Amino acid sequence: MTDQEFVDILARGRETSGVKFKGPGPVSEGRLIAQVVKAVLAMANRQGGGVVVIGVEDAGNSIHPMGLSSADLETWTYDRVADQIARYADPSVSFDMEPRVYNDSIFIVITVEEFAQIPVLCKRAFDNVLWDGACYVRTLRKPETSEIPNQTEMRELLDLAIDKGVARFLERARRVGFYLPPDTAAPTDQELFSEQRRALP
Repeated sequence: MTDQEFVDILARGRETSGVKFKGPGPVSEGRLIAQVVKAVLAMANRQGGGVVVIGVEDAGNSIHPMGLSSADLETWTYDRVADQIARYADPSVSFDMEPRVYNDSIFIVITVEEFAQIPVLCKRAFDNVLWDGACYVRTLRKPETSEIPNQTEMRELLDLAIDKGVARFLERARRVGFYLPPDTAAPTDQELFSEQRRALP
């Protein structure tokens, strides 16, 4: 993320489907890191992933970019954050983390990649913030993190996972010599589904 992209995120003045703000504090603050982990899990289940910005208070109709104190900033190391995410994410989540400066204050930006193969679940509970077995998403109706609220959003998540599975299958088929002529018409959804089922052990 460039400095200008970060400025643009703050300039919107609100969260979006792909952007979550969390207030300042140290990694050692259990409830804060649990809320950050929850947002990371939801971004991993979003097409294209998303970002979580630490150091911004969200007041609903407005945001307050406060930044992190020097003491808090020292606690936000990649290894510590990765360890916390790994405790709750199943399967693992890929992310980058970097500091960004705005109005002489320093923020932490966690850029989360969308899941690689299957949606990410929470594998343990924490203090009424995280629930064992929950599948968190960024909802369509408004930019918030929650468990999957309806069948439409469940279908979208499953469609994304199926698309990834079909792509893996086709890549594997090419590696073992299955030839797909470049001018072949794109297979139908039913054909892709049948091919994927045949590839299952």
